[in-house]
Amino acid sequence: MEQADIADAVRKVVREIVPQASEVEEGVLLSSLGLDSLASVELTLRLEDRFGVVFEDDEMAFEHFESVGSIVELLSAKNLA
Repeated sequence: MEQADIADAVRKVVREIVPQASEVEEGVLLSSLGLDSLASVELTLRLEDRFGVVFEDDEMAFEHFESVGSIVELLSAKNLA
């Protein structure tokens, strides 16, 4: 899967969870758009479902989920087909 496709899918999931995030740039901090700890858990679960992956404990660090760009990097490292 291309990074642009991953980014589009991540943006869609973020918009489902954070309605005020209508246009999410890759570097924008999701917390600044209203993503709180409960929404972060929901985001993680939806990303796992959407991409068919499981995030390991060491991947659950805040810096991996702080922006669309950081999520794309994490998912790209999982070599999505």
